[in-house]
This record gives sequence, structure tokens and C-alpha cells, in this order.
Amino acid sequence: MRTRFYIEKRRDASGNLLSLERPVFMSVSSGGCRILIATGIKADLNGWDENTQRIRTSLAGSERLNSWLDSMQELAVRVMKALLHSGEEVNPGNFRRLFQQLKPRYSKGFFDLFFQFMESNSSRWSKATYLKVRALYRLLREFEDQDGDLLAFHKMDARFLERFVAYCQEKGYKHSTIYKTVNNLIWFLNWAHREGYNPYLEYRQFYKNLDVPGGRAGTPVFLHWDELMKFMDYLPENRRMERALDLFCFMCFTGVKYSELQRLKKEDIREQELIVRKPGGGSRIVPMNAYALKICGKYENKYYLHNTAFPSMSLVTMNKYLRLAGKDTGLSRMIDSTTAGEGSRPINRTLTAGIAVNTFIHNALKMEMPASVISRFTGIQKDQRFHLMRTELSREMIKRDHGA
Repeated sequence: MRTRFYIEKRRDASGNLLSLERPVFMSVSSGGCRILIATGIKADLNGWDENTQRIRTSLAGSERLNSWLDSMQELAVRVMKALLHSGEEVNPGNFRRLFQQLKPRYSKGFFDLFFQFMESNSSRWSKATYLKVRALYRLLREFEDQDGDLLAFHKMDARFLERFVAYCQEKGYKHSTIYKTVNNLIWFLNWAHREGYNPYLEYRQFYKNLDVPGGRAGTPVFLHWDELMKFMDYLPENRRMERALDLFCFMCFTGVKYSELQRLKKEDIREQELIVRKPGGGSRIVPMNAYALKICGKYENKYYLHNTAFPSMSLVTMNKYLRLAGKDTGLSRMIDSTTAGEGSRPINRTLTAGIAVNTFIHNALKMEMPASVISRFTGIQKDQRFHLMRTELSREMIKRDHGA
């Protein structure tokens, strides 16, 4: 099967090529059968890229429109597979019938529809419910800005869930809060499906795939000191992996979260400490050990957009390189899954930026640093991770003493 997008090229009565607001079509070819599908969007001829078969990214609104074209292409693949598996003949009539049956209603975009969801239901909701949904709207906006990938219904899959949960963990959300947040997102996605905007149902696996327990809390994932040192000493040939490891190790040594790291400016780095500023005001001072200072030294004379202290890197990219580096450095310690029904798995498969703070807390507790001091450095208050990691440390000591 082959899909192709193209923009209509027509001339007026004078023979001049029409260029404004031309319709975009999708052509689907398979086994000598060719079907032409109207995508429902229009674009200016000079804004169409023939090579990528998409609207040029330099034009306003191109991300939203191109995301719609992506969803049309993905739906065409699903329809073709459904026809082949059902045994029906693949012909223009059957394909068009099923495609139109599954085709979602066109909306201006994910967030425009989310806003419609809020406005159409707000009269029936309590004030607390409205504020809860409004908070989710803002959180998803922030996540999209941080993640760098436009949210769309066809992207609501396991890969999205993993990135979104990691982002919530970076913001310090507790397990129960993340579970409720994902539950509210599913509420919106169900509404969009009922209204005919969302034909993609992979999100219904979120509860199954959610690596955040609904009723119990597993021991947080963290690196032991020797494992962290493997990352610190590793010198990968890939420059982006090196940056990912530098940023991750810096968070492990200072206890700053990923979102805080991305906001650090050059002026926030002092001689042996750094200032972590909150978006709404306020700040805290965090000391840096020799390892953190060494990492800072690699970037102090390099300058980045908005005068940030470190280069920008998306969570997806960082998590990808952390797992690759974990495999390269032999981080194969087996850890118990926090998802009911799942067994153990190697830690290199679970590495994310979110475990950096856990690593800081674990190693600080191991050095017998008071919980109140750890809270002051990390900005984390009344978090169950302290209790869970204290319990884990006690188990380690019992095993060590028993082995001795």
C-alpha cells in the first residue's frame, strides 16, 4: 500500500494557476487499486512542499494541519488492514465506505477540542470539577511545549503515556495524583470518541500500561552510587548521549528536577551552589559537590538560547539515550515492576530523567542526611519516597549483615 498527498492545481479562465486556498487530497494505492480521498483541509499553493507532501513548517498553523494529514494517513493504513483481515475485496467502494465510517470529525486541533469539552460541560460540572479539568488543560499545554511534539488523538498511545508520566514525575506528582490525572485525560478522550472526533482507541490501554499503581506504591526506581559512577565515567562517542548523561548526572548530584534544570540560567550558577527559582516566585539554594561542579565546568563557557546554563533537550531524547547508555554500561540490575502482574526487569529498560531525584534522595539518605535537609535541597515536601527508600535501605543493610 502507498499513500500520497498532493494539492489541487487548477487554472482560471485566463489560464493562470490558482494558488489560494487549494484543497489537499490523499491518494491510496494498493494492488492496482487507486482511491482518492478529500482530506478536508485547504492550503495556499506556495505553502505546499512537494517533497515532504506537507504544508511548509514556516507557515502559521502548519503543525496542526500536518498533524491532521498524519492522522489521515494512519487511518488509511488501518482501513486497508481491516479490509485485508476481513476478507473483503479491496476496491474503491469498500475502502471509501469504511474510511468514511471511521474518519473522525475535523476539528481545529487537540486543544481547541479540549476547550470545547470544558465549555460544553461546564454548566453541569461543579466548580471543583471545572478547575480540575482546567488544570489538566494547562498541564497538557506545558507538556506539549516541553516535549516538542504536537498533541493529537492518533498519538495517544503507550509511547505518549510513558513520556507524559515521566513529565508528571518530574513535576513532583505523587503516584496517586498521576493516576487521577491520566484518568481525567481518559475522560476527555472518551468524550471526543463519543462525539466522533477521536476514532483512535489505543488510549483504552492506558490503565493496563500505566506504570503508576492505582492502589499500591512500589519502591521508587533509583541508581546506586556505583551505577551512577558508571554513567559519570562513561565517554560515549555520540555527543547527544554525552549531553544526556551530563544533565542526568547533574540532577542526580543536586536533586533538581528536569523542569528546573531546563530553567536554570547562567546567573543562577554560583561558585559552589546554584539558585533554583520557581516559576511563580520564590527560590531555593542548592549546594554542588565536586561532581556537579565538574559538569558545570563543561558548559560554563558555552552559550545557549535564553542564556540557559545547560543545553535544551526533550524528555523523550534524554530517556532514549539514558536507556541506550544503561545498556552500554551494563546496568542490568533487576528491579521489581510497580505494575501488578508484571515480574522483574533490568533497570536499563526503566531509566528516565525522573529517577534522578530518586537517586539523589537515596544516596543522601544513605549518607544519613536528615530528611528535612533533603527536602530543603530538593523542594519536595511530605513525599512517600522518603519512607519507601528508607525501607529499602533497611532491607539492604539486613541483607549485607546477613551475608557477612
